[in-house]
Amino acid sequence: MLMTSRTPLRVSLFGGGTDYPGWYQRERGAVIGFTIDKHIYISALRLSSFVDYRYRISYSKLEATHRIEEIQHPVIRAVLLREHFDDPIDCSIQADLPANTGLGTSSAFTVGFLNLVAAMKDAPRTRMELARLAIEVEQQDLQERVGVQDQLHATFGGLNHFEFEGDQVRVLTPHVRGETLDLLADWMLLVYTGTKRHASATLGEQLENTAAQRVDVELREMLALVDEAHRLFEGCHGDDLPRELSRLLAEGWRLKRRLSSQVTNSDIDTLYGACLGAGALSGKLCGAGGGGFLLMIVPPERRATFIETVGRERCIPFRIEHHGSTILRGG
Repeated sequence: MLMTSRTPLRVSLFGGGTDYPGWYQRERGAVIGFTIDKHIYISALRLSSFVDYRYRISYSKLEATHRIEEIQHPVIRAVLLREHFDDPIDCSIQADLPANTGLGTSSAFTVGFLNLVAAMKDAPRTRMELARLAIEVEQQDLQERVGVQDQLHATFGGLNHFEFEGDQVRVLTPHVRGETLDLLADWMLLVYTGTKRHASATLGEQLENTAAQRVDVELREMLALVDEAHRLFEGCHGDDLPRELSRLLAEGWRLKRRLSSQVTNSDIDTLYGACLGAGALSGKLCGAGGGGFLLMIVPPERRATFIETVGRERCIPFRIEHHGSTILRGG
């Protein structure tokens, strides 16, 4: 039977930077954000015994190998080894949006593949178990410099407020009506900067600054924005919510730029300014920085003009998704 995991990408609104061990092992960390209706799909089918390979992996390249250790895709190799899953499989990967664009694609992939392997083993995991295992794979097995919010967003789905302190994780979901989130999405657009980057490659300076306590003031202020945003989600109605969030996003973007010289560059700043000139109220760069997508808040009455001015090929509308990684079973 063909099985497919469908795992959503995420937009982090506030608190990014406080979800790294260098911070939350000594102070409270927190993030708030949501998943969107853009997904990574990973499909797998058990292979028959008479094929001349055991693992066929199709993504931007095609692999056909006999041993797990020979698989070049680092996440697939690490997960199969960790899970002791040695059944021969044919695996293919598709995505609605490209990787390395600040939407948590790497962690969504890790979560999705772990979820898929668990389903094939008929050993499903809880959402927290799945998120924690994905964090272990990325931070320990692959030695990636990643935080912990992306794995949680990918497993829980929807709008969430996560808090971290030491080894503890708390899930504090704001109570918001579905139609309120639909209205919020009408005010938002993703704008592609034209540059892809790997988060680990841009994080070195920021993590050094965090470890040296050079950005403690900024991180504490960003943490306060998480708490304020939670209050806005539960207390604002109608157009007041996107307008108030716009005010916080502008402040968050100002603080984020001070975490590292790698967060932005002249091309990103120019595009951000062009977005404001085209009618956006404010926005921020998604993810670690250096490229990927801007999230911009644009009043609905300005949306059509904004898209035409900034470029239809750059702008991605989306809806807020309410489900984490899900298993789809085929025939």
